[in-house]
Amino acid sequence: MSFQKRHRVGFWVAFAVLLLSIWPLYPWIAGIRPLVLGMPFSMFWLVLMIAAVFFTFLTLFTKDRKDDEALDREYQK
Repeated sequence: MSFQKRHRVGFWVAFAVLLLSIWPLYPWIAGIRPLVLGMPFSMFWLVLMIAAVFFTFLTLFTKDRKDDEALDREYQK
């Protein structure tokens, strides 16, 4: 996947998480019940969304770093 496509995917994941975390979509899932891992569902939802963004950006970072290292090796020749 190219650099621009990866960053576009990262943008859309972050944008989707933003929409799923604010009004008018958040009230649909903002309930205390059911409890998930001892947390109210709304808190679990927010933790899940933060984790989704974190792992998306971590993946983008590692892929970009590998591409940068490959370019560095190519230019050192």
